[in-house]
Amino acid sequence: MKNLIKIFIVFIVSYWMVLGMVGAATGTDASKNKISETPAVHLTRHEIIEKLQLTDVQKKQIRDTRAAYRITVLKLENQIKLKKVELENELDKPEPDETQIDLLTDQLGILYGQRLNVKVKASIELEKKILTPQQSDLLKTLQDKDSSTTDEIL
Repeated sequence: MKNLIKIFIVFIVSYWMVLGMVGAATGTDASKNKISETPAVHLTRHEIIEKLQLTDVQKKQIRDTRAAYRITVLKLENQIKLKKVELENELDKPEPDETQIDLLTDQLGILYGQRLNVKVKASIELEKKILTPQQSDLLKTLQDKDSSTTDEIL
């Protein structure tokens, strides 16, 4: 029974993580993934900023937004790590408390949701409030060509 609970919890946490990756992958266009195409060249953040031809004010706004984003995400990731350790500790007990397991997995789900929310709001801030519509379109084009995009904002 103990192993069954562990397997179930690992499955749920893995499922949440896979959903995030699948959601990101389904947004790609199948025609972009042709084997005959040459691989995209990874552009650094500085190269992207140069191609966008940002003003000094825009550069400062992006630096400030990015700094706030990174701090918030780091705090959330640390909370996620802590909750995962608490969950593992609960699962290692001879008689894990199912109520505590439910509580910890719920809290993990909330933290994952908060992390996604922070990323979405930072992207909106960048695309709608800092960049011009033309710069926003160019950024999307550059990011689509770059196969190594991460969770970072510009």
